[in-house]
This record gives sequence, structure tokens and C-alpha cells, in this order.
Amino acid sequence: MKTIFVLTCIVVVALGHGLPNLPENERLKLAQVHQACQSNPKTYCDENKLRNLLKNIDDTEVGTHMLCMAVKAGLMKQNGDFNLDTMKNKIGLVIHDQSKVDGFVRKCSSKGENSGKSANLMWVCLVQNDVQYYHQL
Repeated sequence: MKTIFVLTCIVVVALGHGLPNLPENERLKLAQVHQACQSNPKTYCDENKLRNLLKNIDDTEVGTHMLCMAVKAGLMKQNGDFNLDTMKNKIGLVIHDQSKVDGFVRKCSSKGENSGKSANLMWVCLVQNDVQYYHQL
């Protein structure tokens, strides 16, 4: 099981190299959002934890950082509510079959027990479903 997870991670990284569906301006925006969250001591997170998001999905430091990212990207509000219209627009940038966009929005807007966990769940869902609205660390 562990081997399958490692292989899956390698495939995701290999396929995500360059993120062909994400417009360059959005990739740069997300990189700037990440840097802004990293530069704030309250939302800073060790990047090794971020690279292993699934393993650290319950980590509060990761949740705080990922909530910062989601809020600055416009996907969530600070209180943990999802901006569904913005999610639809952002997902629509990378999923060209618009009939699938609403399904991804519903699937990836699951509430966790707190705002940080909700943000973690959203980002994991995007990655696991090959919705390439993210930047590379």
C-alpha cells in the first residue's frame, strides 16, 4: 500500500511538472500568494509538510497556511466558507469540459471540522482529481 502511495505521488509530480492546463498568469499569482503566506510568521509552514499535504492533512500549521492560500486566491473566506463562484471560475480555467466543473466544485468544497482542515481537504481534492489549479513548490 505504501508503495502504491509513493508511486502515485511520483506520477502526480511528473504529470504536474509544468501544469500545462494552468495559465501562466494564474500560476504566478498562486506562487505570489504562497510567498505572501510564507512571509507571514502566523501562516508560515515548513515546505516539506506542504509537499506531503495528504500526510499532514490534520496538521494545524499546514491548515493555517492552506487557509491563507485559499483566502488569498479567493477560493475561501477567512471563516472557512467556500466562494463557490470563484471556485467555479478558477476550476474552469483548468478543466475545459465545463460540464465537469460544477461536479469538482461540489466535490472539493467539503467542510472539515475547522477552516484549516476545510482548506486542506479542498487542496487535496484538487490535486487528487488532477484539477491543476495549484503551483509547484
